[in-house]
Amino acid sequence: MVLDVMTPPENVGMSAERLARIGPWMRSYVNSGKLPWAMTLVARGGNIVHVDAAGMGDVEAAKPIAQDAIVRFYSMSKPVTAVAALMLYEEGRFQMDDPVGAFIPALAEMEVRTGSDDHSMDTEPADRAMTVRDLFMHTAGFTYGFSGGDALTRLYLERHVDFEPQDGPLAEVVARLADVPLDHHPGARWTYGVSNDVLGHLVEVLSGKTFDVFLRERLFEPLGMHDTFFQVPGDRLDRYLPCYEQEGDGFRRVDGIEDSVFANDVTCFSGGGGLLSTLGDYHRFTEMLRRRGALDGERVLGSRTVDFMAMNHLSGDLTDMGQATWNETTFEGIGFGLGVSVVVDPAKAQVMASKGEYAWGGMASTAFWVDPREDLTAIFLTQLIPSSAYPLRRELRVLVNQALID
Repeated sequence: MVLDVMTPPENVGMSAERLARIGPWMRSYVNSGKLPWAMTLVARGGNIVHVDAAGMGDVEAAKPIAQDAIVRFYSMSKPVTAVAALMLYEEGRFQMDDPVGAFIPALAEMEVRTGSDDHSMDTEPADRAMTVRDLFMHTAGFTYGFSGGDALTRLYLERHVDFEPQDGPLAEVVARLADVPLDHHPGARWTYGVSNDVLGHLVEVLSGKTFDVFLRERLFEPLGMHDTFFQVPGDRLDRYLPCYEQEGDGFRRVDGIEDSVFANDVTCFSGGGGLLSTLGDYHRFTEMLRRRGALDGERVLGSRTVDFMAMNHLSGDLTDMGQATWNETTFEGIGFGLGVSVVVDPAKAQVMASKGEYAWGGMASTAFWVDPREDLTAIFLTQLIPSSAYPLRRELRVLVNQALID
């Protein structure tokens, strides 16, 4: 899929004049020193109507951003992992209500913390088994070590169970995770955490292949995603960009090619946040979703499976599930499907969006969404941690949707 093959926006019900507002918006963030660079893509009906880039991919080296740049997608790995697991679901390898412990015995009988202080935690047995659906939905009870400073999150860091690139094979990390209490009883709340990493290991268990091999053979090669992987190949290091972290009104470099954990000896294939990719590759992934499971003659999921993935599986929205906020999404009016957020009430969410739009983002301020109603996809890329630094996703949604004119 060539990104420079553009369709006149008016041919697909969008305004070129209005889409042109995206460029100045991007450049305002870059020129003010808030972002090192930014890149956007908008497509409707599979027709690319907007691609733009601004800034320096490597600020210190004065290297302009390029469309084929390889960057960290962090939690935008999660929808990819969900698709991989759903491929096995279609083969009858599991049902959504199957207990995870039936496939990963170490997770069969989990403890749940009931209280803690700086030195210890009180626990009790989980009141039910976590299910495979819980892994897709972030309702299993897992959390992240970086999400707080209490006794449980410190234990995540001490045991190296955040599934960082050099934490070891998935089976070993999951074995360590099994000895750490859950944050809450399965199904009781929505808590963002390492559930999708465990789901990636479930793919390994059910397929008999390591997660990286499964993704390459079953998803990336069929979709032509040749620049998507967990570790940057040596012959593509020149396209791999550094990551930056917000510092005051600007940013500072976190790592680069020479010292990045994603370029040297990756041992943990994190389905929750480990993938590196490009704008073109991820567009192929979102285009497959828009087309309900197929791209260029290759079908990776059935159409009804994509519909099932992209529907709200909660009884209400995320605010009903007890977590007030998370960087990748607002919670009011937003539900959750299988690995993606789902708009259930645009007015309540206070965002210009279509009901049924599904999406997710990543820690370095990346984002994508697919809008089935408008037959539209959009991707935003940069490399700035944390993703809550600026309201980029909400602002871009307005800029894209205000350009619809049919």
